[in-house]
Amino acid sequence: MSTWIGKTLGKVYIDSLIARGGMAVVYLGTHTTLQREVVVKILRNDFEEDAASLERFEGEAHVVAKLRHPNIVQIFDFDTVDDQPYIVMEYIQGPSLST
Repeated sequence: MSTWIGKTLGKVYIDSLIARGGMAVVYLGTHTTLQREVVVKILRNDFEEDAASLERFEGEAHVVAKLRHPNIVQIFDFDTVDDQPYIVMEYIQGPSLST
C-alpha cells in the first residue's frame, strides 16, 4: 500500500495517517487553497479495480453529502485523480469514535 504522506491529491496536501480501514485509508490533510485541515479518505489500491467497491465508495460520498446534522461530518468533495478515488471531509478534532 502506497503512502500519500507528503503528497498532494487534488487540492489537498496529505499531512499524516489517521487510520486504515477495510476499504480505505484515512489521512489528515490541508486544503491548499482554503488553508484548513481536512480529512481525506482514499480508496485502498486493492479495491480500485472492483466496480462494486468503487460504486459503494462513491455512493457513500453522495449519501453523506446530502445529510445535514451536527453529529455527521460534512463531505466537501469527491473526486478521482489518476484513477485514485478519494473523499474530502470535515476534520473534527478529538478522540476517535472507538475511544
